[in-house]
Amino acid sequence: MHVTGPLALSLFSVSALAAPPHLEARKGAAPVGGPATAKVTIYSSYTCAAPGTAPPTDGSAGTATSFTISEGTCTIPTAGLMFGGAISATLSTTPKTGTVGCYILGHSQQGCGITLTNNLYGWPFNGIAAGNSVGCGNAPAGTSWGAFEVLCV
Repeated sequence: MHVTGPLALSLFSVSALAAPPHLEARKGAAPVGGPATAKVTIYSSYTCAAPGTAPPTDGSAGTATSFTISEGTCTIPTAGLMFGGAISATLSTTPKTGTVGCYILGHSQQGCGITLTNNLYGWPFNGIAAGNSVGCGNAPAGTSWGAFEVLCV
């Protein structure tokens, strides 16, 4: 004998109920804001005194090259970051809501593609609000950085 009436109806009615309250509370609103943008400055010859201390702007840090990066875009500045140089950056706009951190990513090649030979290095911002910064970061030894992007996660 094959019975499908009450059993099928009761399974259907259970699946049509709303999610339990603890799962409903986890659903948030869609992220708003962003994309993050940052003003980045590369100094040709400077050793950072401390991660939170910006390089001097009186010329003693070498030639300064500034550019703006938007999250999700690759920027190739007119001057890359070489060993012996430094980088600093300030967030101009905040990333989308739900972001926990942002970084300036440097790529060793003239592009931001992920390849076996394109080394990546990241310098973290000290927060995600406009005005937060990468105070000062030096290039790791032996590699130059020719392309940059903002990564927020």
